[in-house]
Amino acid sequence: MEIVTEIDPSTNTQLMGLYMSDGVFCTQCEAEGFRRITYFPDRPDVMAAYTVRIEADKAKFPVLLSNGNLTEIGDLPGGRHWARWSDPFPKPSYLFALVAGPLEALSDRFVTRSGRTVALHIWVKPDNLDRTQHAMAALKKAMAWDESRFGLEYDLDIFNIVAVNDFNFGAMENKG
Repeated sequence: MEIVTEIDPSTNTQLMGLYMSDGVFCTQCEAEGFRRITYFPDRPDVMAAYTVRIEADKAKFPVLLSNGNLTEIGDLPGGRHWARWSDPFPKPSYLFALVAGPLEALSDRFVTRSGRTVALHIWVKPDNLDRTQHAMAALKKAMAWDESRFGLEYDLDIFNIVAVNDFNFGAMENKG
């Protein structure tokens, strides 16, 4: 079965599914927003592993993010580029995430108890970059707490947080 879906995120004003926020494509799929992107049996017990390829104009959308680990990137003709993200861990569709836009990141790293290095990034519009220090410190403390309290080590190579101005009614718990 092949499903082809056409959507126009720039006209989506409900801030659910894939929408545009101040020049940044964002997703908000909880609880039923994934249905605004494509057909899917959108229930918490239906889980899938996602591999996502994003293509966009490189000048307008230099940052391309999704769940999981960044596995490939490349340039395309006409000033376009692409990125492939792969998340090997099945998840319900409401945890799917995609972001593309002119963002900057505060970057750091976290070394797990087993010695793996995890790249940490907090992505925001450039005028909000000075507001990310506290969030990075909290992220590192939370990762250390998960390890010490629950013995849970983060299992991906990268941890991204994206903060956009039009999403102020909560947070998404998308891993990565």
